[in-house]
Amino acid sequence: MSGSEISVIICTKNRFNDFKETILSLVRQLCVPDELIVVDASDQTGIDDYLTDADLPFKFKYFHTRPGLTHQRNHGIQNSTGSMLFFFDDDVILERDYIERVHKVFESDLDHKIGAVGGRIRESKFADQVPFRMRLLRLRYEIYRLIFLESRQGNGEFRFSGMPTHPHDLDTSRYVECLSGCCMAFRREVFFKTGFDENLKGYAVMEDADISKQVLNTGYLIYYEASAILEHKTSPHDRLNEKELAETRVMNYAYLFRKNWPQTWPRILSFYWILLGMFLIHLRQPAARHGVMEGIRRSMREKNSMKNKPSLPQDKQE
Repeated sequence: MSGSEISVIICTKNRFNDFKETILSLVRQLCVPDELIVVDASDQTGIDDYLTDADLPFKFKYFHTRPGLTHQRNHGIQNSTGSMLFFFDDDVILERDYIERVHKVFESDLDHKIGAVGGRIRESKFADQVPFRMRLLRLRYEIYRLIFLESRQGNGEFRFSGMPTHPHDLDTSRYVECLSGCCMAFRREVFFKTGFDENLKGYAVMEDADISKQVLNTGYLIYYEASAILEHKTSPHDRLNEKELAETRVMNYAYLFRKNWPQTWPRILSFYWILLGMFLIHLRQPAARHGVMEGIRRSMREKNSMKNKPSLPQDKQE
């Protein structure tokens, strides 16, 4: 099978060693892509030289841009040529048949009803090395998230609150509503109608939920291919600290809730239930708790500023 229709886009920032492992798993694919687009926002990097010396079985294009995941992904789209665009995080390891299996989904969809395909994320091989006490804390955290309907594990559908769920543990392929950001593949034609939202704060937390909703809004379906498997290592390098992550998560969730969902009272109540959960979940983590409160304050200010912004006359709203 030819990979002549496939472009792989990887956005990276300050994760050189993780990036090299991802590229190695890409080189070993049974179906190698036609091209690799690397959009790098690192402070200092040797990625360009590494790619030049790596003797890759596909051509590559390297770009250095300002940081911002959605900005980097849009830059990758604009500079790619494939009819199928695969996005991978810079800290994943693909099983050898990953691209082949996702490509077959697109090939079998003769009517082009499927606009995007996601794969199955396997737990990191280092998960068992986490101390028992830490695993108990994570379990408690997940229980709280289930109570407040914030857990991201599920059947791949959006909750009533607009929160996404992801079918990482499901071993059966199916149509879903939500993609996982570390492994998304699209038909190029999807981006004739939509794109990654560069208004998202920070390093674009929840950008996968937003692009999923946009794909559905354009009339395409999303498919989860359980046989396409990769490991997401969740690299510790260049991540937001507790306060930044909590604040960004609240602000982006509030922004996407207002942008993507009808503002009915039942949905608004579910939105505030989520915010309450975010606060209580982090009750014993001062930095994260402060981040949640700051995120709520900032999102409320943004909402009020939009309300108070004068609208243009009807004949000027072009």
